[in-house]
Amino acid sequence: MGASFYDILAKTKLNHKDIVYLRDMYIRLEDEINLLKEVFSGISLDNKRILDIGTGQGFACKFLVDNSRDSLILTIDLDPLCLNRLRNIVGDKIDKIVFVRGDASSMPFLASNFFDIALAHYTLSQISIEKLPLVLQEICRVLRPGGLFIVTEGFGEGILDEARKLVIELEKICEEIFGNEEVDLDVLLNLIRKTPGFSIISVRKLNDGRLDPTLKDFANFLLSHTKDTKLKTKIRRIIERGLKIGFREAPDYAVYIQKHRY
Repeated sequence: MGASFYDILAKTKLNHKDIVYLRDMYIRLEDEINLLKEVFSGISLDNKRILDIGTGQGFACKFLVDNSRDSLILTIDLDPLCLNRLRNIVGDKIDKIVFVRGDASSMPFLASNFFDIALAHYTLSQISIEKLPLVLQEICRVLRPGGLFIVTEGFGEGILDEARKLVIELEKICEEIFGNEEVDLDVLLNLIRKTPGFSIISVRKLNDGRLDPTLKDFANFLLSHTKDTKLKTKIRRIIERGLKIGFREAPDYAVYIQKHRY
């Protein structure tokens, strides 16, 4: 089984073969940038202190650094290889971003009441429901009074076509393999409401679910993490069909949250 786009992005330096292989990832990147433009429509990113929770592939940082002026952008992730992924995404602008290896549930290295904006772009769904309250409390602590916290996540069924049903099957397989159930929208909103100092301003549904050419890598990841023969056969069937019709994600939502002014 070949390396995933996530593995390749973690390389210190990309060669031509890598770049060719990453063509689907670049399609996904452009789609993410367009989504974030919609999310931040009417919100200035200039002269701001911005915290990106969960570096991941660096897609959110790419948007932030390309659409801000004279701003501090700090991104945090537990995986040290995210620095390579970030560098391969943003290129020469890496010097304008501060990467910190750390846990968002405990950020004593960040001052309280410091950031103007915090962004969690497809990050909170990767955190256990037990740990989420701690993460929310820390984000609230480091935001200045009146600061803005934006969450983007996928929730629900959306367009329930065959491409979407394939991803729902993969999500069920993921839960079966790892035992982790993703938090749904109502649960997340309730956790935010219970976080002292936070108020939800608005919740926006952005679309009914986008086609994602990189989800085949997620399917291959699941394939590599099970020894169950029947499950392997099922995943291979999903991959084969998905390569023909595509994989559709859950609908995207943006949740806008403000820290109380004291």
